[in-house]
Amino acid sequence: MPPMKLHLGLDARKLTDFGIGTYVGELLRGLEGSDECRLTVLARDGHEDRVKSLAPSARVLAVSAGEYSLAEHVKVPMALWREPVDVLHVPHYVVPMWTRRLTVVTIHDVIQLFYPPEQRTQLALLYLRAMMRSTLRRATRVITVSRTSRKDLINIFGAEPDKVRVVPNGVEPETANRPDAEVLDELRERLGLKSPLLLVVANDKTHKNLDMVLRSFHLACVEHGLPGQLVFVGGVRPDGRLARRAEALGLADRVRFVGRVSRRDLRSLYHAAAVLLHVALYEGFGLPVLEAMAAGLPVITSNVGAMQELGEGAARLVNPLDVREISNGMAVVLVDDPLRRRMIEAGRRKAQKLSWERTVERTLEVYREALESGAGRGTFGRFRREAR
Repeated sequence: MPPMKLHLGLDARKLTDFGIGTYVGELLRGLEGSDECRLTVLARDGHEDRVKSLAPSARVLAVSAGEYSLAEHVKVPMALWREPVDVLHVPHYVVPMWTRRLTVVTIHDVIQLFYPPEQRTQLALLYLRAMMRSTLRRATRVITVSRTSRKDLINIFGAEPDKVRVVPNGVEPETANRPDAEVLDELRERLGLKSPLLLVVANDKTHKNLDMVLRSFHLACVEHGLPGQLVFVGGVRPDGRLARRAEALGLADRVRFVGRVSRRDLRSLYHAAAVLLHVALYEGFGLPVLEAMAAGLPVITSNVGAMQELGEGAARLVNPLDVREISNGMAVVLVDDPLRRRMIEAGRRKAQKLSWERTVERTLEVYREALESGAGRGTFGRFRREAR
């Protein structure tokens, strides 16, 4: 009897989003290379070619419904109505109400509950809470990316512990490869960078704690004569509030805001920098911490939650609310060569254990669990395993 393939439906409508888009893209790439499943992928209108570039053999269905809209509760189930998928994977907290499939959901964190965006209305927060509870109740299995996020889902939303699996994010193997000196020199010249670089990879959101980073850098410059530049990469405006504050502190020529960069440039920046600063107040995982460690870059990160979980034994852990502790950490890690070597070695060892290939393998295990669990109950529609 020929081996059987799992027919997987994957909601990839967030493929181009910041953060979660990396996760979705790596899943597509990894599942395309697996001989255990075949893919039917939901994509935003106009993004079909992007999906096909990562998973050429996938069947792609365009869905026009906006995210977090009432329309997606109708249009997603309609798109899947005639698709005999065994398991549907939704990599965010909204599983449409009328979806009748065995469902695996990935909930990365509950940041929006603790630190809602400024423009988020009370109605939107009520919707978040309602959908989170509904999704956790209806999902066959739940994936999250850290023990911290698992604990939050159980304690805050009453998720069933037996359904929640921790599957950490991974890191691209290319991140460990140091670019040629000419590439790094060209990058520094193009972006106007002067070594040593203290790198921050983040969007300008409250939980990223970027004001504290700037204050700590200023204190380190004043008290320790810290050299170099503080470099913000990501969604931080070069003419925004942080830039105005840097100028007021007399740091206009010491702080650079380079905006969003390509993956190639980001990998190069990890190798061009001297330290990564990631002192957020809350994270579900903290992917820049892992990427920096893979590149051999010493990391200063927060001593709370998922960042402590990821950085323990490899990063310099600091209180994200203590400006002096962060400042002292910068001064020590930047100049203490034996400490830097120990951090680099420990970080690389940790990063080697967390690959996207391993993430995909463990995710496939969760799909199999969901299929076995659902087949036993005989609910949620069709479960048809098809031969290769």
